[in-house]
Amino acid sequence: MDSFKVVLDGPAPWGFRLQGGKDFNVPLSISRLTPGGKAAQAGVAVGDWVLSIDGENAGGLTHIEAQNKIRACGERLSLGLSRAQPAQSKPQKVQTPDKQPLRPLVPDASKQRLMEDTEDWRPRPGTGQSRSFRILAHLTGTEFMQDPDEEHLKKSRGRYLVVLGHAYHPEEFVCSQCGKVLEEGGFFEEKGAIFCPPCYDVRYAPSCAKCKKKITGEIMHALKMTWHVHCFTCAACKTPIRNRAFYMEEGAPYCERDYEKMFGTKCRGCDFKIDAGDRFLEALGFSWHDTCFVCAICQINLEGKTFYSKKDKPLCKSHAFSHV
Repeated sequence: MDSFKVVLDGPAPWGFRLQGGKDFNVPLSISRLTPGGKAAQAGVAVGDWVLSIDGENAGGLTHIEAQNKIRACGERLSLGLSRAQPAQSKPQKVQTPDKQPLRPLVPDASKQRLMEDTEDWRPRPGTGQSRSFRILAHLTGTEFMQDPDEEHLKKSRGRYLVVLGHAYHPEEFVCSQCGKVLEEGGFFEEKGAIFCPPCYDVRYAPSCAKCKKKITGEIMHALKMTWHVHCFTCAACKTPIRNRAFYMEEGAPYCERDYEKMFGTKCRGCDFKIDAGDRFLEALGFSWHDTCFVCAICQINLEGKTFYSKKDKPLCKSHAFSHV
């Protein structure tokens, strides 16, 4: 661990948030930084452990005690911090396993599309199968199966195709929808029927929730619906959201940046955004983290307690009528 000290010149805000404390059984550490804030400019990083605050050991402080200690530092805040150094791993010897004959990895063939170059066609002696369908047989695991109805095939003349365990004359291997010959093209199999790519897309491809057109390329799944990637966009900046986080507001999706800009709620006490899952309360017309709603003078937490206000600042009963 590398320990160091930083001094921030006041006044607040200091540009960071804490997490942990003695009451959480977790060491105090920096959980968030304001970009360009005083802490960030001084070299403080998220994850740094807080060893001391204004010269006092922070190991025995609760979360609220640490916050109050920081608030009490008006014009100068001194922090003792510790930062973990990245571990240096030693190179390890990699043992080379005994050489084994490599076997090709075969993908799922349930809807495998085969696109073959017609210039590479060569008949296989004795059967006349094209290279496309030898590959298909390998993908479907039928390359070592006996050809169907061998006696009938021996009597037939000319080329034939063996696809998915069935034999076809080339001119009879056609799309079950449009009748197009599929000898040298890609095809799909669905529920025992053979389709050319266009007919398969029309029949089985999902529709886009926005434009209602069929999705034949890259697909986006969101909100229990399917979308073209270019159709599922941020309602503000119109950028495709793809696999990034997004938020919904009045039925429209927003990227994280625009959502925070347009709808984000900030804590009145610390000026940081109130994230989903954060405990917060509404008071004096503002939103507050539960740990930030404290007396402006003595810093005692006022959540669930009687409080008073002066110039939009919460005050405890003891200081509400004092002349401090």
